[in-house]
Amino acid sequence: MHARRLRQVLICLANAQTKAHTHHASGPRLSLSSDHVMIDEKVQIKADGLNPGQKVTLFASIEEANKLYGSCGHYLADEKGTVDTFISDSRGGTFTGVEPMGLFWSMKSKPGGPDRRLYKKDVMSPYTVSIKVLEGFLNFSDLWGDLDESCLAACQLFRTYSKPGVKRVVVEKDGLYGTLFFPPGEGPFPAVIDMFGFTNESVEFRSALLASHGLASFVVNYIGYKDLPKRDIDLDYNYFLKAFDFLAAHPNVDEKAIGGIATCGGAAFLLLIAFKRPMMKCCVTINGVLFPFGTTQEVEGEIVKGIQLNVKDACIINGKVSMRTVFKPGYEKLILPAWRHGAKMLMIQGLGDKCSEPASLDRLRPLIPDEFSEAITMLTYPGAGHLLEPPYSPHVLSNVNPLLDLHLLWGGEPKLHAKAQEDSWPRILDFFHKNLKTECNKGEIV
Repeated sequence: MHARRLRQVLICLANAQTKAHTHHASGPRLSLSSDHVMIDEKVQIKADGLNPGQKVTLFASIEEANKLYGSCGHYLADEKGTVDTFISDSRGGTFTGVEPMGLFWSMKSKPGGPDRRLYKKDVMSPYTVSIKVLEGFLNFSDLWGDLDESCLAACQLFRTYSKPGVKRVVVEKDGLYGTLFFPPGEGPFPAVIDMFGFTNESVEFRSALLASHGLASFVVNYIGYKDLPKRDIDLDYNYFLKAFDFLAAHPNVDEKAIGGIATCGGAAFLLLIAFKRPMMKCCVTINGVLFPFGTTQEVEGEIVKGIQLNVKDACIINGKVSMRTVFKPGYEKLILPAWRHGAKMLMIQGLGDKCSEPASLDRLRPLIPDEFSEAITMLTYPGAGHLLEPPYSPHVLSNVNPLLDLHLLWGGEPKLHAKAQEDSWPRILDFFHKNLKTECNKGEIV
């Protein structure tokens, strides 16, 4: 091995042990604006000490649940021998253009395996992101072997959903399953119910991040989890009211400041709560299925009509299952008037969604009485897919849903999807801040 290459390899190995900065008297260096950040915070990555015009690849990788994910960008060093992700233009890789957080939202599974959704299961620990600057423009498929020969510098970045002091409490009580997250301090806190679609896993990353922003948040598991029903036709709608009542009664929750956020099928059950509980102040739905999946039931003296999920009505696109065709015109008439008690609504829809029907919001508009229309805000994002998550989360085109045992197509175009996530998240936080602020909690949502 040539002496210069040996020196570069030794630098790379030494730098991999550092946190924010790599240093050497001469030669490439890699630095971060911070080595510990919240998941929704930007981080600036700089490589300097390069030759002017030198071709390099920035490579980021994560190991989560024994699976590997990564991303890369191809850069030319400027006249000072520097690459700066905030201003430099990626010429290729998993993203192109000036994209300060492109290395994060463009992450995808290691080549050679099935599509997987990268999300944090242990939300109390951070992602450990390995970042390397490599010689030349390397293809994504070539980044998974021995990189010592091409590694110029390396460092680690820690990205977390939970700021110091956030508390996580598992709830398994009287047939109710979920997880509570509390911000640092004693409260009482403004609070939200948090629900996703049909999944048999406890998806907690959003609640942990909301708690980091000052909201108590209750992840409600309702299908396929432990001894809960595994089919929509076995769901009891009263379960969701029970979850709300549990949250409202908690001593660390401000009962006058409760809202909710839900994705996909969870949205209908969030609207059910607002329909039956005047204490629900506001709701955020994200690519929501707004009518309940399940059976028609009597809920506290009122009939709630449900629709059974019929996957036979789905369509196949490039071998993946799109649920878009499951949602028929006329189903919007089953949407509960969740606004009747004055709850504010923020309804977010990606127009590239292949799992829910973007036209549902347009069909809903004429059904909203004039006196409630100003309480409902609808946001649509061209090119955004189904899994709209906090900023810089990787775009997921498709993956297997273990509960349904189907390879579902989520849709969306990566760059537009990323822009939608970055735009919608601060709007969600601002919406909660405005609607959940009381004299009791002072609305300390940050």
